[in-house]
Amino acid sequence: MVSAVFFVSFSAIIIRLSTAPALAIAAWRMALATGMMVPVLAVFHRRRGRLFHSNPTQGSAAAPMLRSRLLSRQVSLIVLSGLFLAAHFATWITSLSLTSVVHSTVLVTLHPMIVILASAAFLKEPVSSRALLGSVGAVGGAVLLSMGSTISGITPTVTGNVLAFLGALAVAAYMVIGRWARRETSASAYNTLVYGTAAAVLFPFALVLGQSIGPFPLREYLLLAALAFFCTILGHGLFNWALRFIPATEVSLAVLLEPVFASLMAAVLFQEIPGPVTVLGAVIILGSLAFVLYHGTMEVKR
Repeated sequence: MVSAVFFVSFSAIIIRLSTAPALAIAAWRMALATGMMVPVLAVFHRRRGRLFHSNPTQGSAAAPMLRSRLLSRQVSLIVLSGLFLAAHFATWITSLSLTSVVHSTVLVTLHPMIVILASAAFLKEPVSSRALLGSVGAVGGAVLLSMGSTISGITPTVTGNVLAFLGALAVAAYMVIGRWARRETSASAYNTLVYGTAAAVLFPFALVLGQSIGPFPLREYLLLAALAFFCTILGHGLFNWALRFIPATEVSLAVLLEPVFASLMAAVLFQEIPGPVTVLGAVIILGSLAFVLYHGTMEVKR
């Protein structure tokens, strides 16, 4: 889990080092990650034989039709999840050129709170008073963070902060839909198909908006490959693997360290020093999220 946080924290740094357009970075990240997942999918398919887990009543005359409907539903969920993943990377990566690393990474980390509030509003799931208290704290911290600036480095903009928050909304939707899709889909099949869907959307979207998708110098492709392998395959992959041995809430708490590590690296590499108001807002947001996630686990245990 420590390794996963380490790898994921490099996302913002590698994106800042790249000179490719934002949508091209997002598209190539997903395309290269898809290519890296194909061998994994092939090995899984050879060993397990099944990528989807739809099991209508055996022997029923309606079984083939039910199986077809289940498969269609699974594919639809995966495609929808991939669309939101594409939206997440398009907005978040673009935000990194318009606001500071700490603003971008902290605001996009609000997605656990968004999932909690969305579940309460749309799925009518009960929300504890502690979750509501933490939500208020996170919103207050977000407002404070947006008002903050940097002592040195890139100057945060309203557009950049809004794009980072939209990235949080998109990744929250991606995670909720992915939770449904993963019930009947293997991890390797889900990751390969969702990454491929995101890439298939991002390439034409970049062209429509007039952004170049290549060719780029070799340096850019090496950065994009590092982004796909270390940050996506290893970073997010290790988080998923850790879920087999560590409670999900503890993994979620570890994810909150990403903006901390990314901001420290940005301070060293880009001399991007956040101001005191920015730091205070970030601490309130991350503290509120940690409070909600930690006490959520305690309530479940009791």
